[in-house]
Amino acid sequence: MKKLFLIFFVLPLINYSQNYQQQNFLLPLEITGTQLIQEGVNYTISENTILHMMDRYGTIQYVTNNYQNLECPCIIGPGNTVAHAYSNNGVNGILYYFDENSYVKPITINSGDSWNTWVVPENKFWYVLHSNFYTEKFEKGDILWAGREIGSNENNNYFLAIEYDILAYNSSLSISSVDLKEAPILFPNPTNSQLSFNSNHNYKIEVFDLSGIK
Repeated sequence: MKKLFLIFFVLPLINYSQNYQQQNFLLPLEITGTQLIQEGVNYTISENTILHMMDRYGTIQYVTNNYQNLECPCIIGPGNTVAHAYSNNGVNGILYYFDENSYVKPITINSGDSWNTWVVPENKFWYVLHSNFYTEKFEKGDILWAGREIGSNENNNYFLAIEYDILAYNSSLSISSVDLKEAPILFPNPTNSQLSFNSNHNYKIEVFDLSGIK
């Protein structure tokens, strides 16, 4: 069995750097435009839209939740309001469209002063982006599998993640022109260490990140 040792995190159609802070990435969704986020100017993300701030040098004010600062790159879902913290000229973000058929969706949890729980649905998993839940101690890059329950009564705290729908993703593969019976399968996926092939054939393999660096 041949194995690859990778320096990035593998998810369906997305390659993440282990150092998320310094790696921009694109979501497998339709790009609908860009949005200038200015200092002190509130912008509310519209329905079925994801805002992706790719500038790793800036800080976004998460106005929805008591002006908490998010380190970027950062992804924020619909209904949330943001502003830029330190840029007079503003910084552009990318806007994506998603709907009920998309297998990538944003998760936003804003906790209150009463106890609430949330559970990762069946056939889905959550990739943690940002969280200041002090009881859960989530870190960026954590994966919460189906059935995982989280709870909080921390007023004005937040949890942001990307939800991956496994069944929707597999359904999208069914219309692919790739012969999946002949194509090598990579596993485990996701992984942050080694990757294996279900094949004994020899392959010439080159790995590139989204900036084109081998």
